Amino acid sequence: MRALSRIWPLLLLALAAGGVWTIRRHQSRIPARPPLVVAASLAEAAVRPEPPGTAPLLEALRADLQVYRQLIVLFADEANLKGPALAQALAVGHRLHHERRDLVHQLNSALTSLARQPAPQRDSVIGALLDWMEADPDLLELDRLAFRDSLRVLQKPLLADSTPEGLLLSRRMARDLQEVDRVESLVDSEYQRVFGGPGTPARGGQRDRWQAYVQELQRRLPLGPLLKGAAILNPAEGLKGSREITGTELPEKVLILSFDDGPHRVYTEEIKAILQQQQVPAVFFEVGRNLGAQETSGQIRLSGLAAFTEDLVKGGFVVGNHSYTHAQLSKETGAPLDLEIRETDQLLRAIPGAHSQLFRFPYGARTALQLQALEAFHLRSVLWNIDSLDWADPVPSSVADRVLKTIARERRGIILFHDIHERAGKVLPVLIPRLRAEGYRFAGLDANGELVDVGPP
Repeated sequence: MRALSRIWPLLLLALAAGGVWTIRRHQSRIPARPPLVVAASLAEAAVRPEPPGTAPLLEALRADLQVYRQLIVLFADEANLKGPALAQALAVGHRLHHERRDLVHQLNSALTSLARQPAPQRDSVIGALLDWMEADPDLLELDRLAFRDSLRVLQKPLLADSTPEGLLLSRRMARDLQEVDRVESLVDSEYQRVFGGPGTPARGGQRDRWQAYVQELQRRLPLGPLLKGAAILNPAEGLKGSREITGTELPEKVLILSFDDGPHRVYTEEIKAILQQQQVPAVFFEVGRNLGAQETSGQIRLSGLAAFTEDLVKGGFVVGNHSYTHAQLSKETGAPLDLEIRETDQLLRAIPGAHSQLFRFPYGARTALQLQALEAFHLRSVLWNIDSLDWADPVPSSVADRVLKTIARERRGIILFHDIHERAGKVLPVLIPRLRAEGYRFAGLDANGELVDVGPP
């Protein structure tokens, strides 16, 4: 907070002068702080009577963009990552994803709160955020892909605002999202041209636009320092005696769709609608803090997002426990581990029909000790063997291609998606018909972890 307090006079001066450009100049000179520090600052700002102002929100958006860029650099050479190199990239990537989840959790709450404010308190702040996204000279064209989720979160509450001010903001955000769509279409078409897509043969060549972006990020963010530091352990393999479901034990050509980290205030219901239209079951592993909290008195307080979980259950989908804070549980024991499991377990019990015996360790990071801790709650660990990497890859065709290639190799399994990004919703309408045409069947898990709803080939 000390660093933030030092820049407040400059930011207030810029706002008083009406100079958003001045804000951008000062913001670009502020050294980037770690995402978890920014998340903590934003959480502290959120408890004040007024919603967070321009400065903390801009810092949070910049920190989110920084992690997005780091993930791009980390997996830029994914095709050549094998063995220990791939394990290291995944471990560091999972750490970055963890830091980004904490940051985005606070950011989405703050953006939603801001969008619900009356126009006088809302419009100047949102205007400054959009000014930065649209015109900051430090931004690259493909950086705009990082803004989609924040724009969608901001846009949703404003769609109900029919005042002239609300309509103006909605139209501006719609234009910004159209620009994101344009950029995504460019890199997506480039990927399909080089590697091919469903019904589209590969024509070869290079991903020139994407490679130019990656090279510029590599210049700004060298890979070496990025690979240093603490990393999250990769999923342990071969834990004897466990009742884990990994996906490798499924019958040949049987697939299960799973979605982590929700519910999301925009994407969860969109993904649910796609699955229902395609008549495909799925399991949603949800983070407890998204659903609410347990008071010190023991009373359960559900948040507004819990309504999306209730809708999932009413739609016939199974919901699982994904810990309370999405922590690295392989480092936890005793009371802290118990709390991560128990609090989400209690929250799910408070939502009609939502509780199940399914648990997914964040990042798949666990040891025999953590597996044993599940037994007291009668929970069963569910992993995956097909990772879409939708949390690290912003190009839908690339995500779909990765899933198809992994399925061709595994021939069965549990697919890991995340319902906190729009990408899953974009690739599902492509993947499901393609896989069905190849003879794959989509199945579900019931609340006890038994295979159910195996569809026809």
